Amino acid sequence: MFDKTIGLTIDENGIFDNTNASSVGLIKWTDITVIKTVQVASTKFLLIYTSNPEFYLSKVKGFKRKLMEGNNRMYGTPLSITSNTLKYNFNELEKLINDILNRQKE
Repeated sequence: MFDKTIGLTIDENGIFDNTNASSVGLIKWTDITVIKTVQVASTKFLLIYTSNPEFYLSKVKGFKRKLMEGNNRMYGTPLSITSNTLKYNFNELEKLINDILNRQKE
């Protein structure tokens, strides 16, 4: 809420995530296999599935790792982007990311 750093950057390399306490930085397009949306109460999340989730888990330690391990157990991926911390329409973001991912796979 008080953090003024950019929460999410999407470019030709991938998704640079700084949206929540369990963010890992750059998630490469070449690693991403599927993106799904889930909603818990009033909060929507983009779940980012990768070919090597252990790589992303190995990048973090402590509390952040515990959060990511919890995500991994609950959703099958340690990586998620929450709608609560972004100043952007979540549905548009979901479409944008999926469109780019589909182009990357062509």
